[in-house]
Amino acid sequence: MPNDQDSPRQLAKRAQLARYVVSADHQPKSSFDSREAAENEARRISEAFPILAVRVSDTEQSTATRSGGTQAPEEADAT
Repeated sequence: MPNDQDSPRQLAKRAQLARYVVSADHQPKSSFDSREAAENEARRISEAFPILAVRVSDTEQSTATRSGGTQAPEEADAT
């Protein structure tokens, strides 16, 4: 359980203890041993805060998948 005196770096390090790390706007939020649990948490965060870019990272395979977040609209052709 985090305490009020933990620095952001300490919180980020504690969030990365398991294989799958869920981050919102590049800020680690939690970690899970199973991909399914991490994806469920990412989906929950994306639904609650649709503007955030939420990612699930696999620390063993160095991969990440995006879940939610808004993207900039594509520019219209000027022709």
